[in-house]
Amino acid sequence: MIGKIEDEIRSLKLKVSKMASLAEDMTEKSINGLIKEDTELLKEVILKDKEVDRIDNEIDEEVIRICALRQPEAGDLRFIIASLRINVAIERVADNAVNIAEWSERIINKPKIMDYSDIVYMKQVAVEMFRGALNAFFERDFEKSKDIIERDVEVDALEMKIMKELIKLSYSSPSNIKSALRLTFIARALERIADQATNIAELATFVATGKVIKHKRIKE
Repeated sequence: MIGKIEDEIRSLKLKVSKMASLAEDMTEKSINGLIKEDTELLKEVILKDKEVDRIDNEIDEEVIRICALRQPEAGDLRFIIASLRINVAIERVADNAVNIAEWSERIINKPKIMDYSDIVYMKQVAVEMFRGALNAFFERDFEKSKDIIERDVEVDALEMKIMKELIKLSYSSPSNIKSALRLTFIARALERIADQATNIAELATFVATGKVIKHKRIKE
């Protein structure tokens, strides 16, 4: 019986990992599509959302089945419950990647109004947080999850920096307003991806320690 539930938990891990890899790849490609002005890359991101949704449903079904048939306890039960909630966070990361791709499609055929280096760096930090949070979850590593949670302020600061620049550009020329607004939505989507990484890190803490924490932040 023990070996059986271990096999099922391993299968669950693989599905969560696959879904997370897809969401991470979608995030990378959504920003790359913006930078390279690559419409095909952006379309690929949007189409991949269906595969994420399919795995999402498979994970839901597998969690219900394991709980019903195996009645897991202690650490295994925490991991399985957390997997269900992390599943939701990963799906939201993918949704935000799709949002970035859709807004990027409306920008790449317009004159470029700003340098994208801060957006690229913001994406890099958000992806690192997302990847690190998943590793902390799989490894049941409290210290790693703590580090991820602390990095969220870096993404918030980057979003604020980008917002201020876009506001200045909008004031300087009304022709910039539409693109500035769309870039604002892209920056906000990246911030939300970092938030989901933080949520996963909190769940990793729950799996590692059994303690439930809520990361409450006031954003200006």
